[in-house]
Amino acid sequence: MMSTETRHDDVITLPAAARILGVGPTTLKRWSDQGRIPHTRTPGGHRRFLRSVILDFRALVDPRAGTVGATSQPSLRLGGPSEWVDRANGLSDPDRLEAALLALRASCASWGEASDAVLNDFVQGLRARHREGRLSEGAWRTLKRSFVRSVQRAAGRLRPRRGAPVALLAAPGGDVGCVLSALAETVLRECGYTVLDVGSIREAGVLEEVIAEQRPHQVVLLADAMTESVQLVTRLAGVGRAAARAGAELWMVGGANWPAIDGARRVPSFSVLAATAARRAGQDDDEVRIYRS
Repeated sequence: MMSTETRHDDVITLPAAARILGVGPTTLKRWSDQGRIPHTRTPGGHRRFLRSVILDFRALVDPRAGTVGATSQPSLRLGGPSEWVDRANGLSDPDRLEAALLALRASCASWGEASDAVLNDFVQGLRARHREGRLSEGAWRTLKRSFVRSVQRAAGRLRPRRGAPVALLAAPGGDVGCVLSALAETVLRECGYTVLDVGSIREAGVLEEVIAEQRPHQVVLLADAMTESVQLVTRLAGVGRAAARAGAELWMVGGANWPAIDGARRVPSFSVLAATAARRAGQDDDEVRIYRS
């Protein structure tokens, strides 16, 4: 969806957007149907696009040429972390950030691969600037919220199958738990899962109660290398036993120094999470790559 505050002059038709991108209307229809480019519809069913989103997408898929050939495969050349970070202010709007994320996804094999790229470049670059005092606390929080909303909107385009397995997400520590949860939800939904996001776990015992009540197929814990080990130890006591009683697999995702938990599987990256989840959900690689044309 697009912002209700968008000026009329910023909304363009499908033919106009296609001309800007250098592709045919049919190609742009296919991309928008696949969720690569955000759009809305008039009461008569005609597609409308934000000019700023189309321009951003054009620059992102090929920043050197500035256009997309009609037969080319969209791809995002990330460059180094500073390229994403320097672009942060321009991407604080959820519509434009979502367009950037979808452009990135179009160049990757799965949302897992795209999520690893975003986490390593965009998120870690912003975090470094925040820790060095070059990004205020308010700006750091605002960008995280905008990023999470954009990822959640991308996840909302992915619908689980009937009878899909259920994954319960929880972030037991760290300052980017909400970001990790949003990325993991998108990865798992692309693999066909129904996702229950518990959010940040602050008290020991809460997660065990939720597991017992929901009885998911997978319990997915999320933390990166910056998460303090003491947070994980104190908040995850009994989680392995609770998962076993519920018949759920326990996956610990990210580079955190995870405590030893019986029966748990360590998953070092979102790419590995995507591959693991696809196998558990009974998909093959072609089904995971639903954004490929």
